[in-house]
Amino acid sequence: MALFGGERDAALFSKLNKELITDIIDTEVYYYKIIIEDTKRNLYGEGKDKIFYNPVKIPTLIDRTNAEQTFDEFGSSYTRNVTFSFLRDILVEKNVYPEIGDVIEWNDEQHIVDVTFTNQFFAGKNPSTWDGGDVQGSNLSVICETHVAKRSQLKLKDDFRVGINTDNNDLPVGI
Repeated sequence: MALFGGERDAALFSKLNKELITDIIDTEVYYYKIIIEDTKRNLYGEGKDKIFYNPVKIPTLIDRTNAEQTFDEFGSSYTRNVTFSFLRDILVEKNVYPEIGDVIEWNDEQHIVDVTFTNQFFAGKNPSTWDGGDVQGSNLSVICETHVAKRSQLKLKDDFRVGINTDNNDLPVGI
């Protein structure tokens, strides 16, 4: 058995990471979880008017690229890719599991989740697949790569934050 990487070590790093992200860095986003069952789909399986649960405020680390201006027949616009890194323990507490198509709101922009990664492990060991058992390693984070969505694409209302209960994320919100 390895000297480091056990449950106590993982718990220490988890506690330090949580304190760093929530108390020191203190950057929070609103996470909108899509309700697939209530979203009406067209012939091609696409949903124009998506239905989401109420947003959940989640602390995160953010890495964004520079905006790139684009031109098309409708005028000019911009695009930007942003990576949001969430602590897995916080997501478990908030009962949120990021998936493709969910929306993250930050910096007055809405970001659509393109892909998620859950392969950042403490001591390089995934406790659910490592053959040494689940007493070594820990699954630390969930990383979401996103792109900025046009406001017209999501059809957000100007007053969509009014009356939001951040403690209750089980009621659908039409966006």
